[in-house]
Amino acid sequence: MIAARWDAVPPIAAGLCALAVTAAGFAIAPQVPATHLFVVLHLPILLATSLGASWWVWRHPGCIGLPTILAFALLFRLLAAQEPPSLSSDMYRYAWDGRVQRAGISPYAFAPGDAELKPLRDEAIHPHINRQDAHTVYPPGAQLLFLALPYRLDAVRLCFITLDLLTILLIDRLLRALAQDPARVLLYAWSPLPIYEIGNNGHLEAAVLPLLLAAVLLQRTDQLRSAGTFLGVAASLKLYPLLLALALAPPRWLRLLGPAVGLVGALYLAYGLTAGAGVLGFLPRYVGVAEDHNIGLRAAFEWLLTPVLTLHRREVAFALCLAAMAAGMALVARSTATTVEKVRDLAGIYLLTVPTALHPWYALWLLPWLCVAPRASWLWLVATVPLSYLKYASPGGVMPAWVTPAEFLPTGALLAWETRRRLA
Repeated sequence: MIAARWDAVPPIAAGLCALAVTAAGFAIAPQVPATHLFVVLHLPILLATSLGASWWVWRHPGCIGLPTILAFALLFRLLAAQEPPSLSSDMYRYAWDGRVQRAGISPYAFAPGDAELKPLRDEAIHPHINRQDAHTVYPPGAQLLFLALPYRLDAVRLCFITLDLLTILLIDRLLRALAQDPARVLLYAWSPLPIYEIGNNGHLEAAVLPLLLAAVLLQRTDQLRSAGTFLGVAASLKLYPLLLALALAPPRWLRLLGPAVGLVGALYLAYGLTAGAGVLGFLPRYVGVAEDHNIGLRAAFEWLLTPVLTLHRREVAFALCLAAMAAGMALVARSTATTVEKVRDLAGIYLLTVPTALHPWYALWLLPWLCVAPRASWLWLVATVPLSYLKYASPGGVMPAWVTPAEFLPTGALLAWETRRRLA
């Protein structure tokens, strides 16, 4: 028992250090640009403490209990929630879309800057909405969630923090179901990615992750229709979770895909009755040049195509990324890996090959599976993708030339090495 108490000292010390850094960082936030503060101060120190504590937990199973991990996780997120969103303004759009719906107006009908919505404008939310001239990009399931959210930013964020704590509890349950040390949830709970992207910026992934974890847990007990329903709800919030059907469904595709696709389709139909084709909102423009951000593989393809193509280079590179994504996912789906390993690799391949913008919070849907089945390549990607915030701190909004190679080259090299070892 004494040894067990001493075993808990290193992770608790790491947690206290991370709390001090988080508190000090936000205390100086008004004087330092948020992008610099996160990338230069918070990211390396919080990353080091969370990875160090996780390494210790892996080496000393049972050294720290879930209540302690949860307590630190909650404190991290509440500290991050003390300041306005610092790295993204998406949460303002969530609140606004909910307000528009409560006024009896389709969220797809008008952009926030349109004169028709002038009576709904306020000083707390409306001025901070990005893309004032753009219709909402969020799918119908997300709109139902926004409809239920309060029109106060702090309340919205607390709702998402609560959902994030539910994610931690579900990771704990998955670890227990797989006979693994539940303390491994620390890798997610103390990671700077959810602390910032959910605790401070309040991203929608907070609602997506519990649904994906529930789908995996239900699939394990052969409850495919229920798993498909949860997967469908997740996909109605953000479309990409449907890709996980490749891991969850075979060989009984219809039992899972039927409820998932049916639910997404029904919600789009319901909102489409009033919005028509406008139900897609900003989504068709999301693949345009103006939205390019942190494109890794596509940038490499465009560079390789430069000597041979002068026209349509972007379109060809886009198609090559999609082909690489399809090939990688097909290989994962046909592999003999466990369900969690397949889910992990499908999420990782999506992030590595996606030809459109790759924002840091997109990596959130990869992180929970690394608590169960860590992989160096995906850990590197999750750890480094926030470096892309340096684009917004650079003159002219140009990404520093070293950032993209630092994210994607080690990820690709590690992935090739891991794959070769597995096939050997």
